[in-house]
Amino acid sequence: MNMTDDNKNKNDPNLKIKPTELKGKIDNGEDIFILDVRDSKEHEPWKVSYDRYQDTAVIPLNDLSSPEALKQIPRDKEVVTFCGHGNRSMSAAKMLSEKGYNVKTIEGGLDGWNTVNDIAPVTNAGSFVNIWQIRRISKGCMSYVIASHSDKKSVIIDATCGIDKAVDNLVNENDLEITTLIETHMHADHLSGATKLAKKYGSSVYISSLEQYMTKSANDDGININLIKTGDKITVGDGLVLEAIHTPGHTNGSICLKLQVNGVAKKIDNSFESKKDNIHIYLFTGDTLFVDGIGRPDLHNKAEEFTHNLYNSYQTKILNLSDETLILPAHFSASFEHSKPIFSTIKSIKERLELLSTPEDKFVKFVTTNLPPQPMNHEKIVSINKNMISCDSVERSIEAGPNSCGIKV
Repeated sequence: MNMTDDNKNKNDPNLKIKPTELKGKIDNGEDIFILDVRDSKEHEPWKVSYDRYQDTAVIPLNDLSSPEALKQIPRDKEVVTFCGHGNRSMSAAKMLSEKGYNVKTIEGGLDGWNTVNDIAPVTNAGSFVNIWQIRRISKGCMSYVIASHSDKKSVIIDATCGIDKAVDNLVNENDLEITTLIETHMHADHLSGATKLAKKYGSSVYISSLEQYMTKSANDDGININLIKTGDKITVGDGLVLEAIHTPGHTNGSICLKLQVNGVAKKIDNSFESKKDNIHIYLFTGDTLFVDGIGRPDLHNKAEEFTHNLYNSYQTKILNLSDETLILPAHFSASFEHSKPIFSTIKSIKERLELLSTPEDKFVKFVTTNLPPQPMNHEKIVSINKNMISCDSVERSIEAGPNSCGIKV
């Protein structure tokens, strides 16, 4: 195919579907045939995997015109093609359209799909605190909005770039005031959205004092930067505080944030009655501990040292919390179900991840010999996040690729 044909394909609006439109169709239960036109090696680590579409068909573009391949593609369903950036999948859509298929291609490919978010409420509207999990469904990133039920003051933890619309919706629908943004650590696989949102909402930013951030860019934008250490308390709203716990391992300055809620509010007429016997602890763990794995310790070239630190953080600072503590991480490596939050209790994680109960030497050996490939462009991403450069001034394609900040166990 010559360059003229390729450009024509890329600009054919009739064969494109916006990533958010595809998500809407999936959320509404429409039956779609989603097709990856890359090869299987490209497909396995990064793909459209969402809700009931845990996986998709794979037919490489070069094989797509064969009779055997065409028999696999239904004519009675809408077909949606995708690839990494949308070029091959547009060629596939054009070819299938000419053969009479009802077909679209995801605008921007997986790069475009990477911008789609899903919101899941973690707590119900009857509690003292409202917590929403905002999930980038292709990247596996999870951010949190925490709001006081009474005064609507709100905190965002681990904001990723591109969650603006999701945050706007929550703010407008719930009359929230975003006062604070917190980073649990210096992210390596995605751009932080903290400084961008802080400037938009006039919020303060809290970062670990041990992560060696360079704050000049944020200060120049007039953003109030606060350095936090273990034991520091950050006010969410009326009667609600987050406590910082230094949990080194994934990075040297990683922190977890503990929210303890005493009692559950029950609405009676126009007032609230507290049930004092209920205590709920939420632990926002960043990339230190996941519900299905552990944080990787090698992104700063000190894998063995950081693995020992990680083990110590688990044994002395996380696993000794109440078994009913809810773990709310910043990543999830499997598929998301629409509007269903991802969390687990410490008790369940202990039972699921037997590695956490092994002796330290075995833990270190397992981790250091099972490290996944490093995130794409992670050194550039770390540099941008370290310098607190607003993500709207950076080309978003730098984030291309799957979530790879954890080790599945």
